[in-house]
Amino acid sequence: MYPEGHFLLAAVPLTAYTVARRRRLPSGPMVLLLLVATQLPDVIDKPLAWTFAILPSGRMLAHSLVVSLPILSVLVLLAARRGYGRYAVVFSAGYLSHIAGDFYPIVRLGTDYYFFPNLFWPLLAANPDRTPSFAAHAPDSLLSLVVPLVVFGLAVSYSVVTVYRRHEQVLAVIPQR
Repeated sequence: MYPEGHFLLAAVPLTAYTVARRRRLPSGPMVLLLLVATQLPDVIDKPLAWTFAILPSGRMLAHSLVVSLPILSVLVLLAARRGYGRYAVVFSAGYLSHIAGDFYPIVRLGTDYYFFPNLFWPLLAANPDRTPSFAAHAPDSLLSLVVPLVVFGLAVSYSVVTVYRRHEQVLAVIPQR
């Protein structure tokens, strides 16, 4: 799945939930957090596999439930203690939606899916990538980059504008000397 697909897979349910529950759009920081969370597994695994050849697959370490579930659980517990539990839950949901987006063929193929063992690494030996390079996964044309750039541009713009507006409102309340 491509980056914009990972983001939209998590952003659409978050937006629907927030609108239904709170009658407003998700906050800018929440959207930015979701954007980071949905890309993080690839940001960790792809360079380690395709650039530095440390891992045999770009869907292995950060994509493994055996590795990510304990880390996300600790993150949620620590964040909840500090009053940031909602943010940690959204981060974890975004992160896990990335994994679901990459491993959805398991629903149809079960253990026959080539990358199935990678989901449970290090308990199972991971299968290596068939095309382990960024060049092999590059888009065919520059035109195909329009959708990802628009999606990310809108998400980042929305985040920046809402953070700026909130900051402006806080400053308006503070008496000036």
